[in-house]
Amino acid sequence: MTFPTHGFVLLALPKTGSTTLERALAPYAALVISSPPARKHLPARGFEREFVPALAARGHPRESYEVVTMFRDPVEWLESWWRYRAREGARPANSTAGMPFEDFARCYVEGARSAPTPKGRPARFISVGGVVGVDRLFSVDRPDVWGAWFAERLGRVLDFGRLNASAAVRGELSPDTRAALEQHFAPEYDVCRRLAPTGVWAGARGTRLVGQESGGREAQ
Repeated sequence: MTFPTHGFVLLALPKTGSTTLERALAPYAALVISSPPARKHLPARGFEREFVPALAARGHPRESYEVVTMFRDPVEWLESWWRYRAREGARPANSTAGMPFEDFARCYVEGARSAPTPKGRPARFISVGGVVGVDRLFSVDRPDVWGAWFAERLGRVLDFGRLNASAAVRGELSPDTRAALEQHFAPEYDVCRRLAPTGVWAGARGTRLVGQESGGREAQ
């Protein structure tokens, strides 16, 4: 969603409450892309390539707005994919019904191509040219922070309701799998450490994250 007259653009990182945010913010946006998923969840590098020139041509140079996105603990992010694909009606090839989260997590870390795991990662979603490509990140777990920021930018009271939640239980991860995830998600945990004190990381653009130079899979 773009809000150039209000000085920001919101990128929809998958599994970070984008549907809830869209419901509350869309009425005030200049542009809302709700589908298909590849367009709705366009990563930072795609935004730089496709929308920065278009906005500049309409009188909104890149320096006139902040690119913002939500972020969450990466294991919780991965768990959200597992829950989502366990729902009734999921495509058989992507279904995690009957698949323990432990197995799902191992398949993700190992890059098993036939597994119903996401093909991306949050650190790649926010990256452009090997560094962070967004200006401001918010912790999903701090609605008091991001809710107040959006309300101040738009100049109105906003009702975000509740973020979607699932009652499914993932179970405890084995120490080996937990360690593998923590190592794999080193760049994501770098972001989480920066978010921890206040729930927001402003001025993030251009930062190279821990382990980011090793690359990673695209977030889709």
